Amino acid sequence: MLAIYASAYFNQFLLDALRTRGALAPTIGGVFVVAAAAVLAYLVRSRPGPWEVALLFAGAGAYLLLLRHLDIIQERIHLLEYGAVGGLFYGALLARWPDATAAARPPWQRAPALAAILLATAAGWGDELVQGLLPNRHYDLRDVLTNAEAAALLVLVLAVRRRLRATLPARASG
Repeated sequence: MLAIYASAYFNQFLLDALRTRGALAPTIGGVFVVAAAAVLAYLVRSRPGPWEVALLFAGAGAYLLLLRHLDIIQERIHLLEYGAVGGLFYGALLARWPDATAAARPPWQRAPALAAILLATAAGWGDELVQGLLPNRHYDLRDVLTNAEAAALLVLVLAVRRRLRATLPARASG
């Protein structure tokens, strides 16, 4: 998060340079292609089952719908950026509380997906607050919502995928 906050001022110069050269849309499109290829490579290695594939297609479709409502091209990066932030929070919380269903744990430890979404939303809001303080950026509540949507979508896909991986083999054998 420190890297995101610290780069907020300087990112605008990069975006302006790309826009001036007519390279902003192709660059952002390229970033999405690289991200999609990385996800695809990871998925092929993890050998997803048919329900996981269906879930991932549904998640990809939801991301495409989110992309469509973002008219300002550079705002599309928020989907990757805060999806990744939410996913990292979720992974960290799972590593910290591996048995998230233990009844003796406090509620936030029993719901790592919800905690990750809330943390990523707070981080995204913090990003917008930082931008509101900068002379070359501005605060936009719509970006806060986009950050939260991106985090929630990826965290929910990861949580459902984790659940599928935990329950489907048991159902198939039992």
